[in-house]
Amino acid sequence: MSVKSILAFLLLMIFQTAQAEGESTPDFIRSIGKIYVVAGVCLIILITLFIYMIRLDRKISRIEKRQKNE
Repeated sequence: MSVKSILAFLLLMIFQTAQAEGESTPDFIRSIGKIYVVAGVCLIILITLFIYMIRLDRKISRIEKRQKNE
């Protein structure tokens, strides 16, 4: 599975989840002033996942090149 297909799948799941929750959850979070905390935590998690996937892809590519050269 390539990195692009994994990223596309993750984005699709995020958009579907956001649409399924409706309007009540964001209004509640905004009313208590924690929307930026939630957005920040989501952003940190996504950035961490992207970095992890990129590093893992590079490591796998390096191992595949070693296997090919042997």
